[in-house]
Amino acid sequence: MIAAWLNQALVGVDRAPPVLGGEIGDLLARVGAQGDDPALGFSRAMGALAACHLAALTLAVPDAPPPEPAQADANVLAADHAWSALLAWVFAEGTQRLQHEACLRIATLHAVVPVSLLPAALDAGRRSTALRPALQSVIGHRGRWLAQFNDDWRFAKGGTATVVAADDPKMWSEGGTVQRIDYLRALRARDPGAARELLKAQLGEMPAKERIELVGVVAQHLGPDDEALLELLLKDRSRDVRDAAARLLALLPSSAHARRLAGWLAAAVTSKRSFLLKTTWSCDAPQAADPAWATAAIDAARPQHEALGERAWWLYQLTRQSALSWWKTHTGMNATDLIAWAAKTDWKDALYRGWRERAGAADRDWIEAMLCAPDPEFRRHASSLLALLPVSEREKYWPRSLADFVKSGALGDATASCALGETLSTEFSRTLLLDVHALIAGDHLRNDYNLRPQLLELATILHPASLVAWHAAARRDDETPAMSECIHTFERIIAIRHSLHAPLP
Repeated sequence: MIAAWLNQALVGVDRAPPVLGGEIGDLLARVGAQGDDPALGFSRAMGALAACHLAALTLAVPDAPPPEPAQADANVLAADHAWSALLAWVFAEGTQRLQHEACLRIATLHAVVPVSLLPAALDAGRRSTALRPALQSVIGHRGRWLAQFNDDWRFAKGGTATVVAADDPKMWSEGGTVQRIDYLRALRARDPGAARELLKAQLGEMPAKERIELVGVVAQHLGPDDEALLELLLKDRSRDVRDAAARLLALLPSSAHARRLAGWLAAAVTSKRSFLLKTTWSCDAPQAADPAWATAAIDAARPQHEALGERAWWLYQLTRQSALSWWKTHTGMNATDLIAWAAKTDWKDALYRGWRERAGAADRDWIEAMLCAPDPEFRRHASSLLALLPVSEREKYWPRSLADFVKSGALGDATASCALGETLSTEFSRTLLLDVHALIAGDHLRNDYNLRPQLLELATILHPASLVAWHAAARRDDETPAMSECIHTFERIIAIRHSLHAPLP
């Protein structure tokens, strides 16, 4: 019909326009009759018709019946709940940490996200895979029902009920990767053998990413009985799975793989005694690739982008697999002495990198030695090393004031080392929070662009008990828009977190 009106515009608007019936026809007739100018009346009618055309919606008749309505959720937060207005901003604009904390706080009420906020919450889960485990526990049946209509939300489709015990077999048979990991951990704690056999029976049916995460559960209650499964995984088609299996096998001193590693490294790390009966140690990387490496998750071919030389590449791979305890047992040196010794060899870069990647939460002495070492290899990765320590023990490596944090450039490392759900101690949080006033009064926020997002991250890891100490900061008259936005967002995060942890009326 619009084409007919366009044709009329070409031949003259003084002729009678095409007649449309119904309410739209009546509307166009009234609009076109206004005024004495036919061209103006025609244009108005055409504009109204175009608006009607844009607003029109033609629905195709579906081939399948409509889906069943969503199952009702109990204890949905009401629209007028004290948290609802806060959560609207959190899920739409808040950081991942703040969203994660909000989900945990909702879960403490055994509640479900308000219905109107489910799309924003699911979008937050789409953007952040780390948020999904906490989010899935608070979206309820309706959230999972909505997920079936949007591929971007497929992570939340199906699954188990809002609250399911970790030892419920449905967690394994019906749940996603997160639920299967939780179930396997619970089973591993009760019956390591049963967990091992369950994993072994279904590994072939899983994608590589899920295999990697589930194999990591074997580290819990790791024992000699796990050797056969891990040896099998050394032949896995995924390089990451092979690496994970090799690292776990190296923690079993009696395993064939650990003994092979020890033999290869012992040939590279040798000692001699001087005439003064003093033992000195030397390191020499392998001269040639060993064909047996192919069955030990060690690549003989050095990647083109690799900065290490060929021999250093081989030594690095042997080092990152081997348990750090081997080095102390073999040489009689402690972690600090080994790091100092390696600095004097030709293979420092390979050894430092391998040790850093091998370090785990149980290697406390190695982590502390690396954090105290001045080498850039450890400085660059300070946040990942700190993340292996409990938060209370990390704080002794950090500056004691926010001003010193900014001066040293360590604030980003401190915030990055905190996992989701972790916070600083109450006293340390209170000290840093009060220091923010001086930061706002100075010029750092004006000149340091990287400091602004770091300050917002800091707001999300301060201990909840310290937030009551915050009071509105005195503002400068010469604030830039970026400074004002940063300060406003910082205070908003503090206020939201304080509300989420305050007793409900």
